[in-house]
Amino acid sequence: MTFYEQELRKIVGERYPDATYVGRACYVRLSDMNRAKIQFVTGIVANQYHALQLTILNRNEGQVDALRLQLTDLLGRKVTSNPNLSNGVMPHIWDDGGKVDWYVYHPTRQDYEILSNAVSDYLEVFQDMSQSSDRQWEQTM
Repeated sequence: MTFYEQELRKIVGERYPDATYVGRACYVRLSDMNRAKIQFVTGIVANQYHALQLTILNRNEGQVDALRLQLTDLLGRKVTSNPNLSNGVMPHIWDDGGKVDWYVYHPTRQDYEILSNAVSDYLEVFQDMSQSSDRQWEQTM
């Protein structure tokens, strides 16, 4: 199991135990036709994974929607004891020539819960109503 798979399991695994993990991504079944692809992605710097990309895929029609969740937007800048980072650090995963780990700051259980909630909130929009256990869906007119 790769580092990325381990981290995705911490974010997705509890709420979506049937998720399939492959490399830096995982797939979640939302309905008969819709799947979600969740993956760590880079931005300007190729080896710094600072966001989660969530893509909704329809088996017949392809990509339906996509959202990029910036780790810093959800977790904020994190204070560390490192004197070289007195202003804190923006959480991200760093791939240093194949050695992959969080850069300086390692997320806490509360941080993983924040990420999990954000992912779940987004995926619920595309889930079949019968699959959603967190919210009571009502039809209103």
